Amino acid sequence: MRANDKKYIEEGHVVFDFTGLEQANVGDLALILTARMHSAPGDNVWVRSVPQRTAQILQYLKLDHLFLHYPEAEGQPN
Repeated sequence: MRANDKKYIEEGHVVFDFTGLEQANVGDLALILTARMHSAPGDNVWVRSVPQRTAQILQYLKLDHLFLHYPEAEGQPN
């Protein structure tokens, strides 16, 4: 095992993929918020293909800074 491999294993990362979902419900939002609250400070919680309305709600509530946007393939909206 290389040093870089060990570092990657020790870091925690979670990706929530909303691809194909037209609108996230309260349960979806609660799940990603809970994941962020229970993750270590160095861990990352990513969201992918967040529906536009959901992104707006997170922004209005000033919660959008809690998540990183997972990079999309070229030409796909995030």
